[in-house]
Amino acid sequence: MSLTAVDAARSLTHALEESLSAIPDGSRGDAQRALRRLQDVVLPRLEDADAPVLVVVGGSTGSGKSTLVNSLLGRNVSRAGAVRPTTRRPVLICSPQQRDWFMSDRVLPRLAKSEGSGGDSLDAITITVEETLWPTVGIIDAPDIDSVEDGNRRLASELLDGADLWVFVTTAARYADAVAWRHLEEAGSRGLRVAIVLNRVPVGAAEEVREDLASLARQRGLGEVMIVTVEEQPLTEGRLPVEAVAPIGSFLESIGRDSAERAAIVRRSLTGAVSSSCEESVRALDGARACQHAYEQAGEGIEQIVVSRAREVASTSSDDVLRGEVSARIAEVLGSWDMTRTISRFMSGVTARIKGALRGEAAPDIQVQRDLTGGLAARLADQYHQAWADALRTARPVLGSAPALALFLNADEVSERARRTAQEWTAEVTEIIRGQAESSHVSGRLLAGGINVVTISLMVSVFAMTGGITGLEVGVAGASAALSQTVLESYFGERTVRSLAQQARDALERLAATSLSDVVEPVSALLDRSDEGVRLDALEQALGDAREVLA
Repeated sequence: MSLTAVDAARSLTHALEESLSAIPDGSRGDAQRALRRLQDVVLPRLEDADAPVLVVVGGSTGSGKSTLVNSLLGRNVSRAGAVRPTTRRPVLICSPQQRDWFMSDRVLPRLAKSEGSGGDSLDAITITVEETLWPTVGIIDAPDIDSVEDGNRRLASELLDGADLWVFVTTAARYADAVAWRHLEEAGSRGLRVAIVLNRVPVGAAEEVREDLASLARQRGLGEVMIVTVEEQPLTEGRLPVEAVAPIGSFLESIGRDSAERAAIVRRSLTGAVSSSCEESVRALDGARACQHAYEQAGEGIEQIVVSRAREVASTSSDDVLRGEVSARIAEVLGSWDMTRTISRFMSGVTARIKGALRGEAAPDIQVQRDLTGGLAARLADQYHQAWADALRTARPVLGSAPALALFLNADEVSERARRTAQEWTAEVTEIIRGQAESSHVSGRLLAGGINVVTISLMVSVFAMTGGITGLEVGVAGASAALSQTVLESYFGERTVRSLAQQARDALERLAATSLSDVVEPVSALLDRSDEGVRLDALEQALGDAREVLA
């Protein structure tokens, strides 16, 4: 079933609302403006084409906006004065017939509506009913577009975005101001109908100033716009004489009475709002996708750090594990090993273990295995710290000053994690040996002679695969490596030993990668934007539907 225009606009509105948190600060303004246009112009017009035309009277500080509105209505309904900024809470004037419409959330839904004097809150609008106003028109007296207060400027821009027609009020002294023309140019780009009231024109200068203003309007892309000049003159009860504002009054009255003219204004406003909201949505989506890509790249960078550091654990030089007394003890244990006397060595080993246990000492092979496991744990802990630092450096360009980036690893937790991982690997090495022994029909001899020595031999082979021993210790460490190779080959043969060493190394790299991933997970979690990606996909789909249906 094909989408209606209203359905497409509602879907895009919902998608924008849901995806705002996934859009970076630099692009969120576009998304918010698109959302406002959809809520303030597109949806109300699509849902009710006969709704009143919304006229926004806007302009610079002290230009006389409120004075103009009061003069048009013949009574003071909007506050005007010399203290700036004057207009704070905007005032919307409507006929009694349209009161309920303008009081509803279908018009300017982000602003609370109230009747009466209201107050100065910028999150509300005061609704004033005027018996003589045409039922087909609503008029808003907006805050200053160049107010010194940010809230006034923001609200003025929002109201202008929601207008069907803009009456821009300026003065002979300020009609060339850059801020005003930035708004006028945007109105022109949207095809918005604009009328300009040139106020406080010196007597005799009206035609000259008017021609200059008309030339500027054409140069800035507004084309031929209606320009009404009002000469400098005294006010009566804060209002201009009826004849001074009669041209702009007649213009608005003609719109109020001419349904064809109103329809043309609404079409221009709607078309411009649809086009602008789609363009802004595209920019917001592009910005969000670029940000998402940066997060994904950072996440992939951390994944590569894990892979690299895990490979470093499994392939780094052996000198941090096979150094000093450890290598000497390994050489002693392996050098005294006699495979042909496994039964007797097993029995003597049992005896030694019993005596050692009574003295609180570990057997030599068990102590060597503990040394190797401890050396591996130290290597792992070092890689954890380095991986954490690398992850922070990778994440910082996209995360900025996120609180998690100021955290440090807990040294005790790191040590415990490294110890557990090293023990897991030692156990896996033992299981690799057992599996090969069973398939090679040598399990009986291994069990009889004790499997610890063979496990130690395979661990040493892995640590010594890349060498790295230098200086005085090359002899001792090299001897340990050679002895481990001899022990393993005596059981399994040269070709099998190479396969076993690779299996053990792969297991070490796998376990190291798993534990490294766990270590950097707090940083990786900050880079996970999968939920945001789902919302952006929905926005992209809704935007595509809207551009197709509403174009």
